[in-house]
Amino acid sequence: MPTRMPNSRRPKTKGRSDAGFSLLEVVIAATILTIGLLAVASSIGYAMVAGNHGRAITNTKLLVVSVLEQMETLRNTGNLTFGQISNVGQVDNNGAGRNFVGFQTGFQQISTNPGPDGIFGTADDLIDAGPDGVFGNADDFVNPNLAVIGYTREIQITSLSPTLKKIQVTVSYPVNGAMKQLVAIGYLTNSQ
Repeated sequence: MPTRMPNSRRPKTKGRSDAGFSLLEVVIAATILTIGLLAVASSIGYAMVAGNHGRAITNTKLLVVSVLEQMETLRNTGNLTFGQISNVGQVDNNGAGRNFVGFQTGFQQISTNPGPDGIFGTADDLIDAGPDGVFGNADDFVNPNLAVIGYTREIQITSLSPTLKKIQVTVSYPVNGAMKQLVAIGYLTNSQ
C-alpha cells in the first residue's frame, strides 16, 4: 500500500493564503474598467454629434435639390417661361401666361408653404390663406410658423447665354451650435 509522504519541496505557509485578489489588483482592475467606461461614454457622445450633423446635411441637401428640381419642373410644365426663371428685377414676362415677380435675392427664410403663387423661394412663401383656406382675400396673413427654424436660403440665377442659366442655391443651416452653408450649382437650358 502506498504510503503518504510529505512534500518536502513545497514551502509551508504560515497561516497566509494565496487565494483571492490583493487590494492592489482590485484597484488596478477598477481603474482599467473606469477608463473603458469613459471611453464608451465619449464615443456615444461623438456618435450623437455625428448623427445630428449627418441629419442636418441630409435635410439641407434635400432643400437645395428641391429648388433645382422646381426650376426644371416650372420650365417643363410651362408654369413659367425660361425668361421668367430669374431673380427679382431680372424677370422677362414677355410671352408669359402670367406675371411673375421673380425669386427673392439674398438669404430668405425657408418656408414649408409655397404661398399663393405655388412657387417656393418667392416673396409670398410665408403668406397663409387664413381660416377660409383661400388666398387673395382679407383673411390672408403672414405666418412665421411656416418658416423652417434656423434655415435660410439664397437663390442666385445668372444668365450665361440666351439659352443657358446658372442657378446657385446656398442654404445656411444650424449644426451643433454653429451655422454652416451648403452650396449647389445647377444649369438650366431653354430646351426641354
